[in-house]
Amino acid sequence: MKKMILTYMAVFLMPLAGIARTYTFSGMVLDRRSGEPVEFATIVLKVSGQWAVAGEDGRFSISNIPEGKNILSISCLGYAESAEEITLTKDISGYTAYLDEDNLALESVVVTAQSNESSATTSRIIDRTALDHVQAMNVADISALLPGGVTTNPSLVSEQRFSIRTGGAAEAGNPTFGTAVEVDGVRLSNNGSFEDPAGVATNNISSSDIESVEVISGVPSAEYGDINSGIVKINTRKGVTPYMVTLASNPRTKQISASKGFSLGTDRRGRTRGTVNANIEYTRAISDQMSPYTSYDRKQLSLTWSNTFSSGALATTPLRVSVSAAGNLGGYDSKADPDAFIGTYTKRHDNMLRGNFTLDWLLNKAWITNLEIKGSAVYNDRQTEERKNYSSAAATVALHGREEGYFVAQKYDTNPDAEAILIPAGYRYNTMCVDDRPMNYSLSVKAGWNRTFGNVNNKVKLGAEWTGDKNFGKGQYSEDMSTAPDFREWDYSLIPFMNNLAVYLEENIHIPIGGTLLNLRAGIRGEATFIKGSAYGSTSSWSPRLNAKYDIIREENAGDSFLRRLSVRAGWGTAVKLPSFSILYPTPSYRDIRVFNPTTSSDGEAYYAYYIKPRIIEYNGDLRWQKSRQAEIGIDADLGIVKVSLSGYYSRILDSYYTASDYERFSYNYTDQKDLASCTIPEEDRVFSIDRVTGVVTVHDATGTMEAQELGHSVRNSFITSYYAANSISPVTRYGVEWVLDFKKIRAINTTVRIDGNFYVYKATDMNLMPSYPSNTLSADGSPFKYVGYYIGGDNISNGRETRTVNTNLTVTTHIPKIRLVLSLRLEATLHDYSRYLSDSDGMVRSYVREGQQDYFPLEGAGDIYSGRYYTVMYPKYYVSFDNPEPRDFLEDFRWAAENDPQMYTDLSRLVVRSNLLYFFAKDYISPHFSANFSVTKEIGDIASLSVYVNNFFNNYGQVYSTRSGQYSSVRGFIPSFFYGLTVRLKF
Repeated sequence: MKKMILTYMAVFLMPLAGIARTYTFSGMVLDRRSGEPVEFATIVLKVSGQWAVAGEDGRFSISNIPEGKNILSISCLGYAESAEEITLTKDISGYTAYLDEDNLALESVVVTAQSNESSATTSRIIDRTALDHVQAMNVADISALLPGGVTTNPSLVSEQRFSIRTGGAAEAGNPTFGTAVEVDGVRLSNNGSFEDPAGVATNNISSSDIESVEVISGVPSAEYGDINSGIVKINTRKGVTPYMVTLASNPRTKQISASKGFSLGTDRRGRTRGTVNANIEYTRAISDQMSPYTSYDRKQLSLTWSNTFSSGALATTPLRVSVSAAGNLGGYDSKADPDAFIGTYTKRHDNMLRGNFTLDWLLNKAWITNLEIKGSAVYNDRQTEERKNYSSAAATVALHGREEGYFVAQKYDTNPDAEAILIPAGYRYNTMCVDDRPMNYSLSVKAGWNRTFGNVNNKVKLGAEWTGDKNFGKGQYSEDMSTAPDFREWDYSLIPFMNNLAVYLEENIHIPIGGTLLNLRAGIRGEATFIKGSAYGSTSSWSPRLNAKYDIIREENAGDSFLRRLSVRAGWGTAVKLPSFSILYPTPSYRDIRVFNPTTSSDGEAYYAYYIKPRIIEYNGDLRWQKSRQAEIGIDADLGIVKVSLSGYYSRILDSYYTASDYERFSYNYTDQKDLASCTIPEEDRVFSIDRVTGVVTVHDATGTMEAQELGHSVRNSFITSYYAANSISPVTRYGVEWVLDFKKIRAINTTVRIDGNFYVYKATDMNLMPSYPSNTLSADGSPFKYVGYYIGGDNISNGRETRTVNTNLTVTTHIPKIRLVLSLRLEATLHDYSRYLSDSDGMVRSYVREGQQDYFPLEGAGDIYSGRYYTVMYPKYYVSFDNPEPRDFLEDFRWAAENDPQMYTDLSRLVVRSNLLYFFAKDYISPHFSANFSVTKEIGDIASLSVYVNNFFNNYGQVYSTRSGQYSSVRGFIPSFFYGLTVRLKF
């Protein structure tokens, strides 16, 4: 690997001797309408990577710019971005740029996701205009704007997550867990959580403070790690703005927010003090209009200070500084719901505190262009509180012991620390809490070196990043141990930090070839993960990535050809996803077995005895980090009347995380009522004790008249589970095609037409060998069950699934600049929706056809399970018994037992898995279904705007047909129900 890196540097880091001559570019930025200077406008030369920020008088200056062509981009909050090509052959001074206010009076307005045409990978940007038009109250709602995206009615009561180029959380390979989300460069991580591995929920991200969102679905830069399937980059407002108040409402959600971007003016020397952006938001959502009491609240405050230091010693090397902080209080609460059982409720905190800083220093040296240092920390409070009602006609026992042994239940008043607590009969309430407080931090440094050699532009990026994840929660606990149900304390805060060091190197080179342009981006990312004091120790990984884009026809060279632009692009790469604590540290669990049923004592209670066996947790030192292999190819063309973007992608998830298990044999002593029959102590005077180690029960005479008597017992055999983190041997495959067709504006009616869609294919079959033991099942003779079955892909009827979908959307947008009005009608169509459950075993038979619903054996001469509509049966690949741990062929022994050993046959039949539907493995084609959504946005001068949307505008009540079940069902399960929303925005 070291040789590869050295070779890479030798090839791409060209000698400094060939650096071209440099010049200075200066000027001012003005508001086109008023002619006033635009302070804080950002001027960027994209080819050379240099930048400046306009001062109070709108002036700027950039020095040491290489000779040749460059792309000048000027942007400022509240203004439309301006971009043009410039050529530097001498110093340029007095350049004047004019910016237009960003509003609906502009000639061109886009309310859909825009392709990032300068990127060598697939990337799409949703700006504030589009966000306002769709009235996103949860940032995850923008997924509907991506090619083939499907609209869902907004809901904050349930957790929402991003899932890019996947079919959702139900698929294998932890799809949402592999999608990264960043806010102003701050990675939101779920690695420190002990919940199931999933991506970060976006409910606590303020929607009113977002300026733009970029979704990278192709092969990302080597700068990005801890991902598998795409990145969502959220950018908040930074810069001077008027006071803005937003009032939003739909049948389930109400929102009010206020924001302002303040200029702090200048000091005595005329140096700017920067800007402060403040945003406050309150959002409340309910789950059901009929009972508007179960709710989710989001109360958020964010502050951002930013400034550029460009005077004195920093006159030619400006330093841009940004410091942000954001906090959220809120969560889910059903306490006020009158429909719930009296006194019961569920609360889930969704509190968050996020802070970060960024230092971006334009050094403009021969050996380095810019240096960026970033740091961040994110703390979450996700405590869950659940109050339940319990009732029982007899006393019950709650187990809290964490050590192995035999224990007699005791009353809480007698011993509050007892491993087994006897809870009296009757009604009671208890509140259980799970204290989950994950935190993650990051510190990174990135150096850029941008140079032009002749017509070749070369950008090198070298960086390092140190991240860490930790959980400060105390885990599960009860507010009242005297009435608490079964549970064991497990303190999350005792788990050590998971730290990760990443270094990356990336080359981005643009090579003109005649009238064409070749862009190559190659990078490699290396990571080392450290978990101090654990069996995992340290783990390393490498992620190479390559993107290429070839502009065959460029607009400036197209002449009179109908083909204005043509480019092809391709990408390939590997991305590694770090595990979460829920994977690394499965929650300890226990096997609790009642070993003695006593007679009722003099106080009217029965003091049961239990054997507690902690389940073994093994830490897999050979665990590999989950990774994805991605490939992509695309073509972009401008045919004059239509712009076409076509992308084909392929993704393969390897070594996906899952919690594996195995079983170990153990024995325990059991005392039944027969053993108690020989006891001569009167029932009303009996006091029971049990030896913690041996399990021998002793009966004492409460009056002291008779001597203590030991009871007999028998030895019982059973199995206990051991859990450990593992890698799946089964890859998860996804591939598809995305398309976008943007037709030229019909100027007579100021209308644009857009067609976008995707074709998506998913297939996954679980080939992991998984054991299963029915611990709550007894053998035919009444003893504990003594067999463990080992199944391919688990003991479910199916072990895989395949899907194919074709979604396409038609968006018609009419924009009337003179009255500042935008109307859009979006027709969403699912033209192909296919799925099928699978039962495969790597070329072997996993499931068989059976004749009747009650049959246990395969039907002789029948075809495979996919050739018709059949009942099916599935067996373990092999099984073991307590008496014989050697694996044995299940079906062979099962057939033998049916003829020779009725008890063994009855026991083994409990390991057989049978389907109860004739059509379980049938192909399922859902008939096409459609939905129409309507949105309108109207600006009232510069002081207000109004947006309205209606989902399922025509209130489609149709039906869809399923070939699998042969039945019709409501289309409402596939499209959003009739829904509407209104937003008013005020500026002053």
